[in-house]
Amino acid sequence: MKNILFSLLFFVAAIVQAQPTSKGSWSASTYPNQAILLSWKHQQMQHGEHIGDAMLAKPTSNKTEIASTPIKINGRGDKPITLSLSGNGIIIQIPGSPTIQILQAFDSGHIRGLQVAMPQKAPWYGGGERTLPLNRVGQRIPLYNNAQYAYELNVEQLNYSVPFVFTTAGFGLLFDNPAKGYIDFGKTRPGILEAGFFSGDVNVLIIPGKTPAEIIANYALITGRQPLPPRWALGNFASRFGYRSQQQVEEIVQRMQQENFPLDAVIIDIFWFGDSIKGTLGNLDWVNKTKWPTPDKMLAAFRKQSIKTILVTEPFVVQGTKNFEASKPYLAKDASGNPYMHNQFYFGYGGLLDLFTPEARTWFWKFYKTQTDLGVTGWWGDLGEPENHPADEYHDLSDFGISRKVGANEVHNMYGHMWSKMLFENWKKHYPQKRIFFLNRAGYAGTQRYSVFPWTGDVARSWGGLKAQLPNLQSMSISGLPYIHSDAGGFTSTPEKDEVLYTRWLQMAAFTPILRPHGTALEGLDPEAHDLPSEPIFKNEPYKSIVRNAINTRYSLIPYIYTMAWEQAAQGSPMIRPMFYNGITDTALLRATEQYMFGNNLLVAPVLAPNLQTQKIYLPEGNWYNFTNNQWREGKQWIDEPLQLENIPVFVKAGSIIPIWHASKYANTAQYTPDQPLTLRLYPGKNTLSGFVYDDDGENPYAMQNKEAHQLIEWNVAYTKGNIVLTLTPRNWPGNFSRRFDIQVPAKFASAFGEKRKPVAKLNQKAATLLAAPSDSQWLQIPVVMRGKKIELIITPSAE
Repeated sequence: MKNILFSLLFFVAAIVQAQPTSKGSWSASTYPNQAILLSWKHQQMQHGEHIGDAMLAKPTSNKTEIASTPIKINGRGDKPITLSLSGNGIIIQIPGSPTIQILQAFDSGHIRGLQVAMPQKAPWYGGGERTLPLNRVGQRIPLYNNAQYAYELNVEQLNYSVPFVFTTAGFGLLFDNPAKGYIDFGKTRPGILEAGFFSGDVNVLIIPGKTPAEIIANYALITGRQPLPPRWALGNFASRFGYRSQQQVEEIVQRMQQENFPLDAVIIDIFWFGDSIKGTLGNLDWVNKTKWPTPDKMLAAFRKQSIKTILVTEPFVVQGTKNFEASKPYLAKDASGNPYMHNQFYFGYGGLLDLFTPEARTWFWKFYKTQTDLGVTGWWGDLGEPENHPADEYHDLSDFGISRKVGANEVHNMYGHMWSKMLFENWKKHYPQKRIFFLNRAGYAGTQRYSVFPWTGDVARSWGGLKAQLPNLQSMSISGLPYIHSDAGGFTSTPEKDEVLYTRWLQMAAFTPILRPHGTALEGLDPEAHDLPSEPIFKNEPYKSIVRNAINTRYSLIPYIYTMAWEQAAQGSPMIRPMFYNGITDTALLRATEQYMFGNNLLVAPVLAPNLQTQKIYLPEGNWYNFTNNQWREGKQWIDEPLQLENIPVFVKAGSIIPIWHASKYANTAQYTPDQPLTLRLYPGKNTLSGFVYDDDGENPYAMQNKEAHQLIEWNVAYTKGNIVLTLTPRNWPGNFSRRFDIQVPAKFASAFGEKRKPVAKLNQKAATLLAAPSDSQWLQIPVVMRGKKIELIITPSAE
């Protein structure tokens, strides 16, 4: 009852027009690329400590108290930023950016925060995980990580809240406060963005940028970019809720291999530490020796086959488990200082580890180290919102310099962040030669720097659940979480075995950062749960073969996807990009929300409903090739694309290079090595584009920093005097190293230029011959060898 009354007070207070209790004072400091952090406080403010951990970058100027106006602040190497007080607000003028006005700061006693003038008619985006329409104008989103079971469209609150938003008018806002809160995008007061928080300090980081791409890159510069993943993380997973025994896991892995499905990892849910759903969280060991007789041998056998094993963990320890008594000193507390016991927690009576304390983090880590030393390769963190986190539960933040008890609602959104940080820092210390993989579903602004691979939670296994992934994936991606993905196929149990839905979901997932089929299949453990396995080996034909082809396509694109991973690590570029990512000079891009760019060069349009014959797709300015059949299409138009079950619409931007890995049979990414021949597919167009191809061993955490440990080639494609000119320029190339690249062009591309005859080519000014590619008659190819020197290929669409 106490929690219900608190929530009611919280939201009623937020709706009432906020008024400041006293006049406060402003301070400011600058950050890289002319970002500026503004803070407001007043003498009577209670619980106004700064707890947020979003920002990694250091300020470029000292904090300046704004006592008189206007003042000018110089960031290191930047032009001056002008600040002017305006009542209880402030006006910010950043050179090259629109004027930004904070109308007022407020502290009503229940809620504190800021009101910002919204540029007229400009859309707003971000805020983390939601299935609402992408444009936030007119919405009011809660900031409170919250699990929703079987969700579909129009859910305003999910597992991962990120207090970072931006407008296409030219700036973003980061509110570095992990307390329970909200952002109101003019819903209560049109034209006014209001951010309010239950507790903590009042601050906002203003991040300028001419385009969404620039704003997001600046945000990543300040909060951290995600490190390179292990290459195997980009492959296919076997995963479900859940595998019940060692024998079952081994049999499914064997069958996946026998039926020629590539497989890089297997994920084991809660049954590795118990036989039931309830009453087992906290065992954190293979307690059933009958079901899991030799886990060490299982892990070793999988490693020999280059299959990684990932185990689930949760931050709750329930009564009756192996570690319950030992965990008590490390649990969050009640008002009396005793371990807080959750008596309305689905999984059992127990406590929550207080991961804000170094002692709890150290205690929790030892379980990870034990199993990692046994042979576990990656980890899965579940329920990290935390899923059950009452307001009267308290955390010890003395490590943050705070001596008082800190309530759950003051730090709720940062709990998962601390968990990710704990695992990342310990992994870096104990396994410095390996990249970490941590699958999680909750975090905070900046959590991406701890190498997290978030999924979109317990989505409904329905067409509505699939459709909900489009706003969800795009919103999370532009909120700084590059490896967002979904339980492919849908998680929640449904009675219908809809194999078309499964096929369409897997076809989309092949073009997302992580490909991980996952769903409920409990084999009679819960009579109310329908048993629908998530692995493709259990599907009927033709769906099984179609899904196999989608997964194989995914593996062929590993070099392209891995280069996207490098672009994120080096530049902060998201992998899934809304159509408006590079700007909105074409306003049709704002309406094309059921498609996205996968990196710079692939346009993906998932099929989101059954029985469709065609799909309306917007092709931006330029020209485009159908990824499946190389059909040429003009851009800057809506098209009705015919659909077939075998694939979803994917288009390649003309002028692009797509690096492709060819294997006679894809088993897993361990087959791939950075010295193998690689195919570079050139999609010619009458334009100029450039990009990169990055490669390394897929494992070394420091490969990007070591010149001898990675390859980086910049490509440039131009259309000049009727010729297509491709240059490959090594930006980093290991000494005494050579690698073959097979450059391919579509066999019928000349028709796109109004030509009918075979194209001719010159390689480094010498005549060369384009021959039919041995692997695919749709392509012509010419081999080149990179030895660290620039390569130029000139192609004339037709002979004279």
